[in-house]
Amino acid sequence: MEEYFLNSPSTQPPEVAPLQSCHARRTTRGRIWQTLGVALIFGVAMGLLEAICVIYLRHLLSPSENPVAALNRFPVEQIREASTLVMLLTVAWLAGFNARTRLAYFSLLFGIWDITYYVGLKWLAHWPTSWLEWDTLFLIPVPWYGPVLSVLLISAYLVGACVLCVLREDRGAPLRWRPLSLLLQMAALGFWYYSFTSDSATIRAHGHAGVSYPWTLLACGLLCGCFSMFLAMRAGADKRAPNAPSRSPA
Repeated sequence: MEEYFLNSPSTQPPEVAPLQSCHARRTTRGRIWQTLGVALIFGVAMGLLEAICVIYLRHLLSPSENPVAALNRFPVEQIREASTLVMLLTVAWLAGFNARTRLAYFSLLFGIWDITYYVGLKWLAHWPTSWLEWDTLFLIPVPWYGPVLSVLLISAYLVGACVLCVLREDRGAPLRWRPLSLLLQMAALGFWYYSFTSDSATIRAHGHAGVSYPWTLLACGLLCGCFSMFLAMRAGADKRAPNAPSRSPA
């Protein structure tokens, strides 16, 4: 009983509480970097595994074709992609601690996975020969087509934006998603989706010949996404400002 009273907050010196709070913040920040590091390792490992599986599948299902040619006529590809999304969602759910961080971790993992997937194909299958080469990027709900570089740029944006979201959440200054910020983020997704699917039917019927990728739509999406992040960061800073400690002399 005596030990309890000696160690209770009411009997501790006033300087102990700030030290304990500082230690708790350092511990929490250490954990968030640990979680980000583990997510990075998982995304890289999964991207390489995906690249290897795709090479094997495409050699087995169409041995006469390029091992990284699109196999959208085989339903196994859609099943593989759906399974990949479920795996990313489950890891993101475990890594995050609220809806915002779980969505951020999912997008972060998706970006890391996509980048590592193409780096793995380049390393293991020597494809693509150029980062401007076209690929079937996704098959759900319809085939997505575009240059490899386009999806790499979007994935890089996702990684950077989502790391920022998670770190701001950890520091107690989360991004504030007001209607305009959300609308811009949705517009970015719409621009990207349309850029990959607008010529889907033509490419499926006649191939990539004569089709040019709309880089303007990609750029509009990146601009919308970056401006949305800026607005969300500014709104978060404005929300925190009234609680910030005063620097005026006592």
